[in-house]
Amino acid sequence: MKYLSILEQSSKEAIRAFAEKRNLTEHLPETYQHPQEDYLIASNSPPVFVVSDGVTLNFKRLIERNEKYPNPSPAGEVAKIFCEAVIKNATEKYSEFDASQIVKIFQVANSEVKNYNEQVGKSDISGNITGFYAATGSFVIIKDNKAYWASICDAFVAHFDKDMNIKFISTGLCSPYAVINGEERMAEHLEKGVFYLENDDRIFVFTDGFEPYVKNNDFLEIFKNWEDDLEKRIAEFSKLMNLKDPENYGHERSLIAVLV
Repeated sequence: MKYLSILEQSSKEAIRAFAEKRNLTEHLPETYQHPQEDYLIASNSPPVFVVSDGVTLNFKRLIERNEKYPNPSPAGEVAKIFCEAVIKNATEKYSEFDASQIVKIFQVANSEVKNYNEQVGKSDISGNITGFYAATGSFVIIKDNKAYWASICDAFVAHFDKDMNIKFISTGLCSPYAVINGEERMAEHLEKGVFYLENDDRIFVFTDGFEPYVKNNDFLEIFKNWEDDLEKRIAEFSKLMNLKDPENYGHERSLIAVLV
């Protein structure tokens, strides 16, 4: 099994497009760098892969208060807490892990986020309707030629064969609104399942910033040839597409790609 992980910050072109669209140019100058709000962890022993994307805070409210975007971002902290808890709990439970434990892994990680949100409290800059700092997320745990997966809101899991024909992709639906924020009810909206693996299958675990990439056949074509320069070829594609279409290809984004 091989894997690579990529975490890219928002490009200056994407930030400019975001600012222009929302009349925020004076508040987001060329030198602005958005705090990291994506997080990922990839483990080969045992094979556990998790990504999370902190929900963007309320820019408008921050501007009204004449406050800077917090750095580090509380939403980024939620993403980090979730990923670390998934890895820790899945590693501890791996020897007896089966499909019945998928939701439990989420619940334990979500409860760690609850501890954080109880400490910092609700906020009107949280950027989401729950009032708590929040994130989306997805994870895959591989055991005995099976991939146990879960995702919530617009974080994704995808499964491809060796020729990059898609076998499965999670929906990315956020309705009803569900996120990782510590509330127990969120586990009810977890998308989850198990799929069987064959030699040379590929698995992607990724945040929504990579969604346009995964829908692009030229991007998927890169993964047919899993050689040492794979990461370089991905970076070249990303650079090119960001210049062409930063609104779709320049957002902060995380991807773990696994070759089974």
